[in-house]
Amino acid sequence: MHPLRHRNGDGVCPVDCLLAQAVARLPVGLILTSASGRVLWINAAAETMLAIEARECLGRPMEQMRMDPVLSAFCQDAAEVGGEHSAALSVRYPQELELKVSLVCGRDNNGAEISRALILSDITAERQVHITLSQAVTQRLLDLTGGHMPPEPVKNLTQQELRILRMVGRGLGNDEIAGETSISSSTVRSHLKSLYRKLNLNSRAEAVSFAIRNHLV
Repeated sequence: MHPLRHRNGDGVCPVDCLLAQAVARLPVGLILTSASGRVLWINAAAETMLAIEARECLGRPMEQMRMDPVLSAFCQDAAEVGGEHSAALSVRYPQELELKVSLVCGRDNNGAEISRALILSDITAERQVHITLSQAVTQRLLDLTGGHMPPEPVKNLTQQELRILRMVGRGLGNDEIAGETSISSSTVRSHLKSLYRKLNLNSRAEAVSFAIRNHLV
């Protein structure tokens, strides 16, 4: 029986039934195979992603399909280990894509594997959005820091502590910092103690040196 047919009271539902059409038109690529790895069915999205034609692959072992080496290696590893596997893969053939790939096993009532489903989700656009946003954030940070990224330890500082550290690096005293930040000198001292502890500094001189060395001024 075709993998997308099922029996009802009137006999066999044809492959172009509503369920089959819905699965066939999914934007997610789907390849169904037997437990031994022979291809049973491929939907349109998988054909497009992998530049293959279902009629050329049905009944053949999946390892004989023309696939990107990275995707092929994933399928082989998953088949050898068994069970369900997922990974994010960068493929270059037949086109450059970022894919989220999952291999799911179908089992009978006794737990024996009877089929496998390879699911391919194209996340290229999503990944590009993340890259673009990351580049924008990075550029904003560079703009704010005069072209230099803040050192890793600074990430632990609050915005006020970082602001005070920059002022210390410029040579301002506690009263001057208090005037610019509209807080009391005692509060400035509290912030200094906190940032000294976070940055493992022992004195104002070390704080000035740290700020200069890390391009915070």
